[in-house]
Amino acid sequence: EILPGVMDVLNFLKENNQPIILGSASKNARPILEKVNILNYFDDIVDGNDVSNAKPDPEVFIVGAKKANQTNENSIVFEDSVAGIEAANVAGMTSIGIGEDSVLNEAKYNFKNFTEISEDFLFELINQ
Repeated sequence: EILPGVMDVLNFLKENNQPIILGSASKNARPILEKVNILNYFDDIVDGNDVSNAKPDPEVFIVGAKKANQTNENSIVFEDSVAGIEAANVAGMTSIGIGEDSVLNEAKYNFKNFTEISEDFLFELINQ
């Protein structure tokens, strides 16, 4: 199931030529993305088959940034877990929490869900 608002964010990022890398601990991320028919939105995938350390270790995001030819400082992580926010922060990436502020309070930005993320916010974020 694709969460509400995710497609709007993916479409905006694609339209603005932003590389999109999925970083997941799951070893079946590719089949899931194929099943929901959004695999083609991702320029690459880093999953549990590609890394040896789980979040909060930042390995998955660091590998993803390298695959996108981006520095950590220019990378943005959308994350719904405390461990993922910690990993993004340790890596020096911009962390965006998707969930409750009280839980993901270490994220630089936080939204309850993807529907709260405006195109104006995304535009400002990628142009910083």
